[in-house]
Amino acid sequence: MLETNEARALSAQSDPALKPKFKNLQRLKIICWIILISAGLVQAWYTRHRIFSDGVPYLEIARYYLAGNWKAALNSYWSPLYSWILTFWMVILRPSGYWETALLHLTNFAAYLACLVGFEQFIAGLLKLQNRTVDGSGLSEWALRITGYCVFLISCLHWIDLGGIEPDMVGTAISVFLAAILLKIEAGDAKFSTYLWFGILLGLEYLARAAFAVFIPFYIAIAAILLYVRSGRLASLKPVVVSAAVAVVVALPFITALSVSKGRFTIGDAGKCNYGWEIDGAARLVHWQGEPGDIGRPIHPTHKLFDHPAAYTFASPVPGSYPPWYDPSYWYSGISPHVKLRRQLYVLYRSLKGALYLFLRSPVAIPSFLLIFFVGWRRWLSRRGILAYWFLLLPSIAYIGIYALVYLDPRYVAGSFLVIWMCIAASISLSNPALRGRASQLFGIFSLLVAVVFLATHLLKPARYSLSDLFHLRESERSINAMIAQGMKDAGLQPGDRIAWIGEAIDAEWVRLDGAKIVAEVPVRYNRAEDVMFRSVYTDQAEIKAFWHSPPEVKARILDLFRNEGAKFVMVDRIPEDVDGTGWHRIVPKGTPHVPWSGAQIETFNGIAYMRLSSR
Repeated sequence: MLETNEARALSAQSDPALKPKFKNLQRLKIICWIILISAGLVQAWYTRHRIFSDGVPYLEIARYYLAGNWKAALNSYWSPLYSWILTFWMVILRPSGYWETALLHLTNFAAYLACLVGFEQFIAGLLKLQNRTVDGSGLSEWALRITGYCVFLISCLHWIDLGGIEPDMVGTAISVFLAAILLKIEAGDAKFSTYLWFGILLGLEYLARAAFAVFIPFYIAIAAILLYVRSGRLASLKPVVVSAAVAVVVALPFITALSVSKGRFTIGDAGKCNYGWEIDGAARLVHWQGEPGDIGRPIHPTHKLFDHPAAYTFASPVPGSYPPWYDPSYWYSGISPHVKLRRQLYVLYRSLKGALYLFLRSPVAIPSFLLIFFVGWRRWLSRRGILAYWFLLLPSIAYIGIYALVYLDPRYVAGSFLVIWMCIAASISLSNPALRGRASQLFGIFSLLVAVVFLATHLLKPARYSLSDLFHLRESERSINAMIAQGMKDAGLQPGDRIAWIGEAIDAEWVRLDGAKIVAEVPVRYNRAEDVMFRSVYTDQAEIKAFWHSPPEVKARILDLFRNEGAKFVMVDRIPEDVDGTGWHRIVPKGTPHVPWSGAQIETFNGIAYMRLSSR
């Protein structure tokens, strides 16, 4: 059995020759942790008011849990753990509406810190496995640590980004802890409590990201193989049975409640909806009317009242300030996705291309393969090389593969690539001491350069604004959603009032703050940009342009449809310069102090305007 960190510390105290090395490693860890925590704190503060589409239903679901409205809170599209954490913060901190958006970023920052703790445990286990397999001929500990902290920085603050308002940072933190536990099981260091935590984390990972459900038995099987290889006895698998039972206990209450609520067994419908959007050609995100005609018929679609410009209503029965996105699974009930081979192969090709791009964009991949190429592949492709890390690589690669079948977003797979990169770096074996020393220096210096470039290009401006806020003890930018919410209150909007929208209603957090509800819209369409690497979503404004350039009688008819749905106000993202703006009132006039300008928030609504709909 190799020495633990405590044992190494005692050895350093008893052996004067080891003291400088041990102290230097401790200083390295402390410095790197200070940099990583500071960088995360800067990003979280800078983006504290940023919110878009996904963040709104997560906050609304949290509010329903807080109010004890379980029927409204149970949702088969949005995974529950993120909202539960938000509910916890609401109970503890009792924030005003102005600061509720910041709870999303507080959650991300707390998950980021937890991920850093898990990553430290992962590195410790990885170093032990490296010492067992390459017997001192691998890269030095300081090189692996610097490389690891660098890829951690890029994975968490670039690919995931604490300014995001999705549960990916929470899911990544759990996945890193799971990797650390697998290392303990492989080394024979796992206690009974380790297996309890293994089961708890497996259940929590499903509650954070429903796509993980299929991986629970996969992880259990890997742990069972590791135990059986060590002992050769079936009786040794009892701890894994405990882990499986605990995972079921953690996940089953939510699955049961959700299934009862939906009237059918379900572990979540996000996968079905996403497959329909990405592979089968269903309208993406909102307003599926049955197209393309061969994947089922909507049981309760939104109501299309006008063809061009398209206008829809959706007043009931789904709760939330914007019902089509509060629970997409309701509006997409009846969809029956199936494989369309040509489209599936295209999506897979684009995903694998993106995965290769992500894999190579790290301080690990290219230097590692250059060393392996010149030193020799045979030793690396052996049980004392990369194959020793199979139990970490298999679930990581499989997780990337699952998303590659539908849509590969860097934030989904950041944790998987983090584990893969570190396994590759740890598996390198160099018998020549001089070459090993130079390789360690190369990895360390290259990683530091990558980290410096990232910090300079991505966090310098956020740091400058954050330090300015700290120095002046005030916000240089206010929440645009809070400003709009107050502006609409001043215009006469009351809690419970209905709103219509012409534009991108999905991002309107301010409607939630005012307690209003969007019940009708002329929407944007959401399509994939096929000319960029990760095929990001862009908004097709064709229907909005059609509205503005429609004859007056068409506009009047659409406004009448909105009025018939009980809408008191109709909103637009902005008033085009080439149209008649009579009757429209801008909420945030040009020159208003503290309006967002730096990119910290989604600035779509800076030009938002309203028209009051008089009753007839």
